[in-house]
Amino acid sequence: MSRRPPDTLVYYLDANLDGPELVGRLRDGAMPCEAHRDHFAPDAPDTAWIPDIAARRWVIVTRDFAIQRRPGERAAWSAANATVVMIRGDRLSAADMATLLLTAHAQQRLDNYIAKRTPPMIIYLGARGQLRTHFGGERRGGKRK
Repeated sequence: MSRRPPDTLVYYLDANLDGPELVGRLRDGAMPCEAHRDHFAPDAPDTAWIPDIAARRWVIVTRDFAIQRRPGERAAWSAANATVVMIRGDRLSAADMATLLLTAHAQQRLDNYIAKRTPPMIIYLGARGQLRTHFGGERRGGKRK
């Protein structure tokens, strides 16, 4: 069963990304975001918070590439129909990641990309702002011709 994302997407920064500089820059840039530390203990297992965040229909933003390989975490985000955005790129600072996310959000590229696909999905956001579906994310209404 497909479900459309809400009109305004909320981006949830997992424990790997919820530092004050990145969160502050995103909030200052009017990007709706929530920090892991505001909802869960820093050491909360991913399998505990993923279903809750997916139920809220928030978009999980992470740099934790192992989330796609660990069987328990993979099962958690897949079963919960989560939308996961993985920021790719070596040596990106909080300022770099904020610029990537804010640019993709301000141009509505990221929001539209998500809206055109069905969860569960993992989307890569590259260091140059490119978007690529890594897992899931079938296009709504069938394949594009």
